[in-house]
Amino acid sequence: MITQIRGVLRAVAEESLTLAVDPFELEVLIPEHTRRQVQGKVGETVTLHTTFFIEGQAMGGRMNPRLIGFLSTVDREFFDTFCSVDGVGVRKALRAMVRPVREIARTIQDQDVKMLATFPGIGEAMAERIVAKLRRKVGIFALIVNPDGTASAPAPTNGKAENAEPDVVSDVYALLLSVGHTEMQARAAIDRALAGKKKFKSVPDMIEAIYQQDKN
Repeated sequence: MITQIRGVLRAVAEESLTLAVDPFELEVLIPEHTRRQVQGKVGETVTLHTTFFIEGQAMGGRMNPRLIGFLSTVDREFFDTFCSVDGVGVRKALRAMVRPVREIARTIQDQDVKMLATFPGIGEAMAERIVAKLRRKVGIFALIVNPDGTASAPAPTNGKAENAEPDVVSDVYALLLSVGHTEMQARAAIDRALAGKKKFKSVPDMIEAIYQQDKN
């Protein structure tokens, strides 16, 4: 499995880019949002976090190996989660990812079917299916730090550790770090969640509480 490639960006097309990784030139499929981010970097060195799939018909058709590239491992993880919905294949997911992952995840988390249905290839029926399947799975992506590197996590508030299972706290802490929060921001967000009366028995429950605080 090829998980990362680095090379000189040769060209950017509508759904893919060409990367020169000496002595090869590789075609890599990319989401629309990624395309907009790299289209001005032709001639520069670019690093992509990649995943691999086989495109084509298994019975008598031509099978083509394809690389898909993202600018971060978090974007790649969200793509894999997005593709887990029945009817959302690789190509549809790539076309639909027209906004930053943080914004798409928040649209799903907020159950905004009307907005989600406006994304390319996603009608209202598919939007409803995505929300039903992913609402409790994309909370951590909705908490990705802002593009300027800041996060809106509040200050520490001496949360009560007994309000959550130990594994829940440690798992949520690790997830917050994985989407760009600093150690201080992660602890502050968890403290704020624990300061209430709610008991957290699962990671999605605490992520949801932190997300709601982040919105306010």
